[in-house]
Amino acid sequence: MKIKTFAYFILFGLITISCFAQQTPSYTQFVFNQYGSNPAYAGTNLGIEAMTGRRMQWVGFDNAPVTTFGSFTYAWRKNFNYKAKHAVGAYIEEDRAGMFTSKAAYVSYSIHMKIFTGLNIAAGIFAGVRQVSVANALNDPNDPALNNLKSNTSILTIYPDIIPGIRLYNKKLYIDISVRQLYKNELQQTSLLNGSTKQIGNPATKLDPTYTVVIKRKIPLGNNIWMLTPALKIQSTYKAIPLAEANLMLFYDRRIGIGASLRGNAFASAIFQIRFLKNVIAGFGYDYTIGKLHTASANSVEVMLSFTPGGGEDKSVGSRSVANCPDFNY
Repeated sequence: MKIKTFAYFILFGLITISCFAQQTPSYTQFVFNQYGSNPAYAGTNLGIEAMTGRRMQWVGFDNAPVTTFGSFTYAWRKNFNYKAKHAVGAYIEEDRAGMFTSKAAYVSYSIHMKIFTGLNIAAGIFAGVRQVSVANALNDPNDPALNNLKSNTSILTIYPDIIPGIRLYNKKLYIDISVRQLYKNELQQTSLLNGSTKQIGNPATKLDPTYTVVIKRKIPLGNNIWMLTPALKIQSTYKAIPLAEANLMLFYDRRIGIGASLRGNAFASAIFQIRFLKNVIAGFGYDYTIGKLHTASANSVEVMLSFTPGGGEDKSVGSRSVANCPDFNY
């Protein structure tokens, strides 16, 4: 095997193992794509919500990591019951890194209830499948160790995935807790040359559960035209050191928002969001690599688009209201 191809395999193999065994796809605008990290978010607002987005890392490099997602949720109250709200939804995601691709599809259900006046709780669950495959078209055709692959894409594994989540919230604050990869699966190296399942290298790698905690608060300024929304995200497995990300957004008149994020000591991000046509929100994020990683890692770009036909607001008022919007549509 050529040294270049071997190094290519090792590099993206490490990236893939890291993504699936220790880290799951993460977004700079995590306070925008809340449903992607916690199924309990569905139902926060009544009616339909749809969202899509793409994150492009290592901009300028060939076959750089790209993550794409799309989601749809619908929430309702049964027979005008103010004690609970229900929501169903679907979420799809594709994460590509070099010749490796992970695809996932989920459906979800969540329920929102009032604990007491001023405090609500929501519980939800994602149930779906993930598929990990390798793009053989990226192989070196002159490499004898790889050129016998019969198809353009080889599926390495398909496994079930379950993601539970809960949300505690009121008018000014919410706390999200979710766990990815709750169902412990294994990724096992196999021989791609002849399609056999003979193991090579280390034993199978177990996918450890990854927990995510997000806390966000709304701080009105002056006459509420200006709104400050700080947020903190913590993500890790029980084996790893937690990765913390702090986010701060400033919004004007519920239409324009600017902000910044800091992820550990490796990335600083700038964020811009704008609302137009009353029910469409576009978000843009740019990650700048800081510290020693700057010489080896390129920057990342992220684009998201949200559509809420009903305006994205829960119109209920009064003390019996079960779910006043905790994210304030920002």
